[in-house]
Amino acid sequence: MRFFTMEQDKSLPDRIEFRDFDICGPRHIFYKKDAEDINDSTTLYLTEKSGECAPDFIQSPIPMVSDTVKKVLDMYEDDMVFKSVAIISKERGVILPYHTLLLDSMDMLSEKTEFYPNGSVKRLVLDSGRVGEHHVFWLNDRRFRNPFVSLEIVESLLRRNVIGIIFREVEVE
Repeated sequence: MRFFTMEQDKSLPDRIEFRDFDICGPRHIFYKKDAEDINDSTTLYLTEKSGECAPDFIQSPIPMVSDTVKKVLDMYEDDMVFKSVAIISKERGVILPYHTLLLDSMDMLSEKTEFYPNGSVKRLVLDSGRVGEHHVFWLNDRRFRNPFVSLEIVESLLRRNVIGIIFREVEVE
């Protein structure tokens, strides 16, 4: 069993820029339990000078995934919940379909996880017994702000040539 964190590649050249939000700035994470409080559809606009490269995973202002990533996640996790986000470039007349990433927040940390005295992570270890059959989730700890995905999801996404996503392997016991 192998797992990875999924992060936005913020060094992606010529990436899109939101008109009202910093794509590399602070973010808010919504969970599956918040689904009823979120609009079924939201519209975000790009700046006039926005780049053209749209990453398949956007972390800010909220975690969003492209149609390609949504389809893959949906294949591996039965009860996924998504809300639509239309990212619009008025200047180019383009609409990019995205989806909010609403996942369960779960306690998957192993007792072998180690922290520095200041609370930051020294060694992250997931508990394979707790992970069970899950392929994608958030950890229920605010120190971990990226979704965790299984090797199967990573391989499936890489076969689809996704861009703007960095996968970092984490230890699983």
